[in-house]
Amino acid sequence: MQPHSDWRPHALDGALLWFHRRTGTNLRIDGPHTRHLRRRAPRLVLFGITNACNLACTFCSRDREARSEWTVDSAFDVLAGLARAGSLEVAFGGGEPLAFRGFDTLVQRLATETPLAVHFTTNGTLLTEERLARLAPHLGEVRVSLYDDNDWEACVERLARAGQTFGVNILATPERVPLLPAQLQRLHQLGCRDAAVLRYVGNDPKLRLDTTNEARLTEVLAGSPLRTRLSVCFGDTLTEVPRLFGGDCGAGLDFVTLTSDKRLKACSFQGSGLPITSAEDVLAAWTGRREVLSAPSPLQGCARAVTQKTETLSDGVRVWRGFSGNNSGDCVMVGRFETSEEATAYVEALLPDWKPGAAYPERWKELLAAEGIPAREGEWAPEAIESVGRMVLLHTQTTLGDDFPSLRKLLWKQKGWEVHSEVFSNHQLQLAFGFRAKEGASPGALEEALKRRESASFVRHGNQLYGLIYFRCAEQLKTLAREHGADLAAEVVRTQDDERLERLLAFRKPSAERPRLWARFPLPEYATRYARDLRGEVTVAGKHVLFEAGHFGPRLGYLAYRHAGSALVLTSQRVVVAGSFSKTGFQPPEVVPHLRPYLKSDDRLETTEWGPSFEVAINTVEPGRVLKAFVDLEKLLGTDAWIRVLPDNPLAEALHRIREELEADARRR
Repeated sequence: MQPHSDWRPHALDGALLWFHRRTGTNLRIDGPHTRHLRRRAPRLVLFGITNACNLACTFCSRDREARSEWTVDSAFDVLAGLARAGSLEVAFGGGEPLAFRGFDTLVQRLATETPLAVHFTTNGTLLTEERLARLAPHLGEVRVSLYDDNDWEACVERLARAGQTFGVNILATPERVPLLPAQLQRLHQLGCRDAAVLRYVGNDPKLRLDTTNEARLTEVLAGSPLRTRLSVCFGDTLTEVPRLFGGDCGAGLDFVTLTSDKRLKACSFQGSGLPITSAEDVLAAWTGRREVLSAPSPLQGCARAVTQKTETLSDGVRVWRGFSGNNSGDCVMVGRFETSEEATAYVEALLPDWKPGAAYPERWKELLAAEGIPAREGEWAPEAIESVGRMVLLHTQTTLGDDFPSLRKLLWKQKGWEVHSEVFSNHQLQLAFGFRAKEGASPGALEEALKRRESASFVRHGNQLYGLIYFRCAEQLKTLAREHGADLAAEVVRTQDDERLERLLAFRKPSAERPRLWARFPLPEYATRYARDLRGEVTVAGKHVLFEAGHFGPRLGYLAYRHAGSALVLTSQRVVVAGSFSKTGFQPPEVVPHLRPYLKSDDRLETTEWGPSFEVAINTVEPGRVLKAFVDLEKLLGTDAWIRVLPDNPLAEALHRIREELEADARRR
């Protein structure tokens, strides 16, 4: 992580974004080393915090009498949670956000206690000089909606005098388009430097532009004296106006909308939305209800139905400036203990004095020192610490490296096993879970309770329930287990969008006859030194050591960390050895023949090209042999590769361990 910095990293699908919260500067990186990244949170949150408004615009569909269900505290908690998950900006609207009780306090808290850039859109009538002076130190951008019945000129002058970053929003209607040139000129004279032209989305034909008006609007934009941009709702309709990025508007993916009645929508023009009360609810729905959030608005004027969904960008670096519109990733540790008591003890030892994302408290340093583990400079407390059954989870969003290596070492020292580890990663994580009704009980009531959680997918398997849910929902699952008297086991796991629980549960994934330990070190000599004292089947391949034995204890993982390495236990029979290589004059078809002598008939090889780089992935039952092949390939190409060893099917393995844990709990009774 990067504390005390206005720059924040954010993972996109296949790209990296750096965002500067004070200036709105965006730096996007597309390249071979970003291709694996995936979004983990919406970039922008549009928050319709209240429907209350002191104006009555004819085109506005909001019920001005509807009460807001938000308080300052509840709104802050949701937004702080989304910020921890990786969201970069919040833009308040409504209604008139300045009419929300406690709005100024909320803005101040968000600006000082979270890394969010905070903006709002206003009609300007409630934004006095005194109020602007209070809010200005905490704001990214103010946007002023221009209507005929609000004194927008006075508001623009106020903002310009104060030096506040601001822009204006203008709804483009057939009546407004002929007036735009003069209005833009006047805005320029008043000191405005940014205007956004909005498209009408609704069913009133008198407010929609025809082709003649669209052509005239294109001319107006070309001759504007200030920076003038179109809202994403225009899509590709104005073909002669360049777009920063093509493709879909991003509603429900890049940005989401929260309403005053605590519902999540893709955008304000969508239907009733999904009920939410917490950041976890928002993220769970954002992850699990893509079919709802990706749908076009039912209102006329939405361009989503006719716009190309995605645009593939060439490799490169793109820089632009604009609010609302890195090489970073998640830091994850999933560990398992022999008993739930050991897992609980590990977590409970860390919870006192824990401050998410902060430097280690003195109590942690003392705890680590007592175990002979020095805490290094630059380590930071995880943003999440959880335990469910025998599993423990440590997680931090958008970090630039391993934030808590000493806590991984502590896991192994206390006889735990690291079964899933990610550093600098942006893969989709979910919580795989299993419930088992106790003897004589039916899981029916629990099944109904899970059905009410729209973000959870699950299947019934006899007297057991297995499913997937957003990985920060562990406490909610534990509450359900207590309420319904059921056993619970869970594990955070990397998943794909098309996972089918029924198929994975029907087929018991074969485990390896002997467990494996994969250790990786910064230098080959470290790997050699570590392997000297191992007794069993040992493969040393460059910086990697693969150890297989009928039985080995967690001490071997702890020793790997003592030698400046990392360790992961692998239980699946088939694994994937993947390596990312620079081409350096070789194309993938030329490389494959060099690997053939190392491969056997049941190995499955795939190659993927990413501009100047390519990846080779080999699915095998003998990863040691393949690791040696990759190290020799590094020598042939004259370059270091990023090599990792992964389970063949992480979710299948996790479900298998969950089922074994539930069955073991039942046998103990």
